[in-house]
Amino acid sequence: SVLNNLTVVIVMVSLMQKLVKDVEFRQRLGGIIVVASNAGGAWTPIGDITTTMLYIGGQVTTIPLLANLVFPSVLCLIGTVGYEYLRMDGDTPFERPASTEEEDDRPPEGQALVFWGGLVGMITVPVFTAVTQCPPWSGMMLVLGLLTVITSLLHEPEDDRYSLKGALARVEVPDALFFLGVLFAVGGLERVGILKAFAVKLSALVPSDAIVAVLLGFASAVVDNVPLVAATQGMYDLTAHPANDPLWNLITYCAATGGSLLVIGSAAGVAFLGMEKGVTFGWYTANIAPAALCGYFFGVGGILAQQALGLTLG
Repeated sequence: SVLNNLTVVIVMVSLMQKLVKDVEFRQRLGGIIVVASNAGGAWTPIGDITTTMLYIGGQVTTIPLLANLVFPSVLCLIGTVGYEYLRMDGDTPFERPASTEEEDDRPPEGQALVFWGGLVGMITVPVFTAVTQCPPWSGMMLVLGLLTVITSLLHEPEDDRYSLKGALARVEVPDALFFLGVLFAVGGLERVGILKAFAVKLSALVPSDAIVAVLLGFASAVVDNVPLVAATQGMYDLTAHPANDPLWNLITYCAATGGSLLVIGSAAGVAFLGMEKGVTFGWYTANIAPAALCGYFFGVGGILAQQALGLTLG
């Protein structure tokens, strides 16, 4: 919910590889980590790229987002873990791999300062936005600038490993261009009115907004959720569906957690696929997808129950 879900999966799967020797058990834990990281990213403005998009677009705001989606996200995790718990053999012990001491395994100087400074900076971006009325990206750039100053003071100028220059050299430029291209394409479709016309036809075909959002979650397991969310932002007007409308809550949850239904549905799942050599598309579909589907519907049920009982913030 605070760190990016891709980062969480990389760190936690690496940790599991050091702690758990049983390959099958470790792979199942890794699948649960993917579902948990995507569910955790649904209820904070900085936890998932799609949630951030909706936050920047004005479809959701900080406090209602936290209040409305934390319970469904927890239900998603409970449903997934509960399903896997019933399938696992709890009596079988697991072995830890033998620890190996590395000679030069010292952390870089100022690691804790940079980590906690960046973490606190990201958490306070919504507060900065609310107080200054500046766009959210300006808060993120301010945090990046402060971290640049800190790292330049901690390390030598010619050391590019921990400098801003070294970090920018490792940025996935093709991914950034992909996001930019998607937003340009969706903006063009919205400008000429195609997305509006599609929204009208979709509403006539599927009268329930809840069903539309649930289907969006299934679609995000196959198609990248960034263009899907960008399309919904163009399809549904804020005048008809204002900020923190029940539809936006459902879209936020479904887009973030629906990617867990298939291993290729989210960046976290793709990272897990690359880190665990024994994990394949078929293995994930057979072993993790049923648990992810159970958790997905648990969360949808939680959102609908909250809305029926009037327990959501607008």
